[in-house]
Amino acid sequence: MPHNEDRKSQYDEVYEVNEMGWRDFNWHATLDLDYYLLAQYTSDELDKADGQDRKLYVFDNISRQVKWLLGHAIQNEHVLKIGPMGNYEEQEDEACNQHTGVAMSDMARLGGYDILSEAFKWGALVEGSNLIERWRDRDNILQFGRLGYNQFQLDSGLTKPDLSDCADIQTGQWITTAKAKMMVPTKADDIEQIEPITSSPRWQFQSDPAMQNRAGKRLFEQWWHRETEEVDVVASRQTGNEMEFSKFVTKHAQGDKQLALQIIDTVPGPNGAPALVKFRKMKDKIRLTIFIDDRFLWEGPNPTKLRDYNYTWFHGEWCPECTQSSLKLKGHVRGLRDPQSARNRRIGQVLDLVESQAQGVRTVRSQYLINPEEAYKAGQGVVLQTSDKTPDAMPLKEIFTQTPASEVPVSLFKAVEMVSNAETEAGGMNETVVGDDSKVITGVLHKYRTNIALIGQAWMFKDFRASKRDLGRKHVRLVQLNYTSQQIQKLLNQPPAQGFFDEDLMRFDCNPTEGLLTDSQQNMYYQELKELLREFPDLFQDIITADMLVKASPMQFKSATLKLIQQAQQAKQQAQQKGQQQEQLGIQLQQALIATQVARAQEDSADAAEARSQIPLNNAKTISEINKNQASPLVDMLKEMVKLEIAQHAQLQAQNAGTGA
Repeated sequence: MPHNEDRKSQYDEVYEVNEMGWRDFNWHATLDLDYYLLAQYTSDELDKADGQDRKLYVFDNISRQVKWLLGHAIQNEHVLKIGPMGNYEEQEDEACNQHTGVAMSDMARLGGYDILSEAFKWGALVEGSNLIERWRDRDNILQFGRLGYNQFQLDSGLTKPDLSDCADIQTGQWITTAKAKMMVPTKADDIEQIEPITSSPRWQFQSDPAMQNRAGKRLFEQWWHRETEEVDVVASRQTGNEMEFSKFVTKHAQGDKQLALQIIDTVPGPNGAPALVKFRKMKDKIRLTIFIDDRFLWEGPNPTKLRDYNYTWFHGEWCPECTQSSLKLKGHVRGLRDPQSARNRRIGQVLDLVESQAQGVRTVRSQYLINPEEAYKAGQGVVLQTSDKTPDAMPLKEIFTQTPASEVPVSLFKAVEMVSNAETEAGGMNETVVGDDSKVITGVLHKYRTNIALIGQAWMFKDFRASKRDLGRKHVRLVQLNYTSQQIQKLLNQPPAQGFFDEDLMRFDCNPTEGLLTDSQQNMYYQELKELLREFPDLFQDIITADMLVKASPMQFKSATLKLIQQAQQAKQQAQQKGQQQEQLGIQLQQALIATQVARAQEDSADAAEARSQIPLNNAKTISEINKNQASPLVDMLKEMVKLEIAQHAQLQAQNAGTGA
């Protein structure tokens, strides 16, 4: 067993280094969790209060901030949606839509959204660090799980929140023997032979190992370690898409390596050169080593076939360059602890002073009281009975005297108010957001103040969205590696689209985004249709019909509604047909009327042409009549008158010429 012992020794060494790097953070995370769960006093404070017969009260303001931020995240929760990016083809869009359907189905069926909310609450808000894990069950279904801050340990040199530079992840959980056999079924007999432990030097922030042993639990530890290996890759010279040579052989050469090499060498590209190229490339891989009750159990590659961790980190405010582990990572509760402690202390002082008003300082001669314990009572109607031994001359004030305590200073109440305001402001909030009935403000002002407060917490929701995107990317790849075509057919009621299982789909053509949270992909389609109608009513009014909306809607009695819509559409079509018939009849009547008018106009035009043709004939007749009338007496008389006028004119010209001479 030297190999197993070496692996165990390496695991212990890695754990020690990482535990030292995260020790201070784990201590503060434990205290943050205690404060949220109302364990807000130290053991010294509790012992001191017990010695003084005082009770310590918790006046919590932390949980309302945590619950308000969690409620805002839940109220504005979005679905995990896989969408295409850049210039994409129709087949890529269809593949992305199918991956969205699978993601929505898995998240809804397996409680994924509830686990996301829990990881945000305990990770970003309270503890500061949580993991969501994915594993494959016996039915080949990808399951979800959440690990608290004390159930895992990341590489202490981690700098990237997506865990891309994380060398190791170690997890430790106390589980039953039956579950351990289910997790590693090939080692069920070995698990039975390993003796359960009652103590462990690791995972000191979890429950006591002795108590876990009494409960029948076993310490189940996993060591996920990132390594690299050199693999043969086939790539397209034109698109750059890559595929491992082993998968290329299976997919394109029916398992024949020689045929695969021949295809690579002979398939021509657009310019005549080979379209494919084969080369060696360094790739990440994950090795998993499992221990149970401090004994080596199993080692091998990632059971889900993913070349990355099955985990997504949900964290608080993260500053990797900080050298102090107690400061480089913290949840929302961390900044509320000191103001909360001051609030408890100040209110406790006020209560002590108020109670001292009822008690005060007492002077008692117990030998003269029948029941001396009655002198310690407080409140209304307390009766002190004196004994028969009391001297008659002794006044009662000498037997029992109570000196009143001092009044509670008003400044102490102001101090309590100041501490309460400081606690709210320390969390980046204001009284309006978390609830304040002392002032009456308008809805607009309340919304404005709420938005201002949320601006200060934007980093938290940004990191939450980034973690969800990382979860979406890994989910797509896990589905490609673990789900079969038959499973996709059952989930979506349709076969996988072309490119659904391509490794490069996630690298080049797909991008996890956020969409409206609905129960199914069909309901999300319904919401998107309504959004298009609301944003572009003129464009989509005639495209997005009523039956489209009803078919996509989550409403009940959908079939009956669709029948009514079809009847209404048929009645509308019949009415439209009647209207069209009447319109056509009107058009025909109008065309007949126009034809009649055109015919009449043509007749009038013919009459006019005929009349014009008679004009030359009439003119000829006129000239003929004139020629006939040239020999009439009237014409002769006109000729004589013209001759006489010409003679008179000649005579006048002669007279004028003689005078001039």
